[in-house]
Amino acid sequence: MQVRETQCRSILTRTGGFLESFSHSLNPYRGCSFGNSLCGVACYAPEVLRAETRPWGGYLEAKVNAAEVYPRDLERERRRGPVRIFMSSVTDPYVPQERRLRITRRLLEAMVAHPPDALVLQTHTPGPLGDLDLLRAIHERCGVSVQVSVETDRVEIPGLPRHAFAPEERLEALRRIKIAGLRAVGVVAPLLPLADPEAFARRLDECCTSVIVDHYLIGDGSKQGVRTKRRGLPAILEAAGLGAWTRIEVLHEVAQLFRSVLGPERVGVSAEGFNAAALVSPP
Repeated sequence: MQVRETQCRSILTRTGGFLESFSHSLNPYRGCSFGNSLCGVACYAPEVLRAETRPWGGYLEAKVNAAEVYPRDLERERRRGPVRIFMSSVTDPYVPQERRLRITRRLLEAMVAHPPDALVLQTHTPGPLGDLDLLRAIHERCGVSVQVSVETDRVEIPGLPRHAFAPEERLEALRRIKIAGLRAVGVVAPLLPLADPEAFARRLDECCTSVIVDHYLIGDGSKQGVRTKRRGLPAILEAAGLGAWTRIEVLHEVAQLFRSVLGPERVGVSAEGFNAAALVSPP
């Protein structure tokens, strides 16, 4: 893993498309230390960054001045309208190096003093538990949603790498985020094979305020999931005897099950579900 500290000239990037209800994305890092784990297999970021020649999961650039740049960017972008931030779109804000570099934490500290109009913090880790004090402080001033991806209940899937963090660790993090009074969203995306869908739905019901479920066929930003297919996920699932999970019908079946357990108002699907998080109001 090559890790390099860099200086950024801006930290807020105008967004749209799949995240059309957000105005900006914010990525504290470039690259991702989790790229060789299970979440990296279906990650669309390498396809978005196709001009990048370095292997995904092999490098990380840390934007060490992000917290200093953020207030200036916020002031400039707010002249154009509300600033609704998705953090992060092509990396994880809680890569292992965050424990040392604290870039995400310093950005959250800056947001306490300079809050956006809405903040969605999405991660594949229990990392937000270490920043609950800051997230609660930001939540007092703007809408905050903490989203933790839990794409399967299986500890392992044949042919695929290991999890960066076990599903149960992430579910427990969601439960604690919910107890802390924050909006805790379980993101089952991209939906991978489930061992016990009903039991998983009941666990999400316990741990989350809401759930988003998505499938790579419609959620990876390409026509019929071409990006994910290029990375080989469907072929691996077919070889493991799990080919049924590569079909779009399974998304609708799982979404229906989740709605029957959690209630229809607590389950969002694909882009509609993600964008609803951008419209969360402060308490």
